[in-house]
Amino acid sequence: MRVLVVGAGRVGAKVLLQLRKNPRIRAVTVDPRDSPPAVEDGVIDSVDYHSELKLGELAEVIRLEKPELVLVTTSPEDMARTGVPGMDLLVEALKGELEAASGVPIIAVSRTIS
Repeated sequence: MRVLVVGAGRVGAKVLLQLRKNPRIRAVTVDPRDSPPAVEDGVIDSVDYHSELKLGELAEVIRLEKPELVLVTTSPEDMARTGVPGMDLLVEALKGELEAASGVPIIAVSRTIS
């Protein structure tokens, strides 16, 4: 099974660790940062696609990779690191647009990390 994980921050790293438990799952990652927490923590070696979290760019990754499931991972901590005001609203709008535009199941994963 191919799973696209959008976001390799703190929440994405936890999701990737869980997906790794099943050797039949191939996780593909998208993140705009060169060294997001999942890379810094050694969960993954590198991000597969360095892409801004924009509908057109993510739709292209979905078209190329043909995942069976897309997990959009976000956390307040990761969004705060970007320094962009209103990032939480942007992420919510993006998830809604992806859900409407894609024939692939898309699930938002959000977790407050303490």
